[in-house]
Order: sequence, then structure tokens, then C-alpha cells
Amino acid sequence: MTKSLLFALALLATIATTATTMTVNNVSAEKCEDIKGVEKWDAEGHGSNDPSSKEFKEMLSDDSVTICELAESIDHMEVKGSVDDWSDFKDTTVFMSTTEKVQDCLKDRFDLPDDDGEEHLADYEIQKCATGDY
Repeated sequence: MTKSLLFALALLATIATTATTMTVNNVSAEKCEDIKGVEKWDAEGHGSNDPSSKEFKEMLSDDSVTICELAESIDHMEVKGSVDDWSDFKDTTVFMSTTEKVQDCLKDRFDLPDDDGEEHLADYEIQKCATGDY
């Protein structure tokens, strides 16, 4: 009986330690699975091909905008732009509201130097990471 009790205590200690050391994202991670389908976006509804870089920046700074909403606006050619400062971007709701896999994709794309040797994240890279196309 003491072996069973010791085993149970060891198991509880392991579970408690694991639970307290895990990093938890308090924001519910959004997946943009239905972006590719008909449910959210259809083939119609694309913008006038005159996207706004001002609105892109506004969407990034708006705490109510998710990565799926930004990706949809990019796809519909309503906004355009790029992320040049990773430290600011990683604190946005657009970044924080998505899955760890998408966050890793965004970071990897940011770290890839462009032809000019600079690091930044283009709008199409945000869209492709959000929809799982990378």
C-alpha cells in the first residue's frame, strides 16, 4: 500500500510541476482554416486592387483585429504593407491571437533576408502563414 501511495504522490507532483511550468497563451488561438473555403471568403469580393498601407498599419495596431481578418483584407487587396519591427509586431493581437505554428511561420518568414539583405515580413507572407500555405 505504501508503494501505491508513493507512486500516486510522485504522479501528482509531476502533474503539478508540468502544469505550473507550461507557458499558456491566454488568448484563444485562432486558426484560419475556413479562409481557403467558401464559408468565409468567396471568389467575389476582392477589392479594387488599390490597397491601403495606412489601413494595414491601423489593422495591426487595432486590438480587435485577428490574423484571419488581416489575412482576408490582404487577400481581398484592401490593405498592403510589411512589418519591419519584430519587437512591435510580436505584441500585436494579430500575432498573439494565432497558433504557435503560425507564430513560428511568421517569425521564420521575418528572419529570411530579402534581396536587399533586410529582414521584414511582407503582407503576402502574413496571409500565407495564416492560411497554412507555407
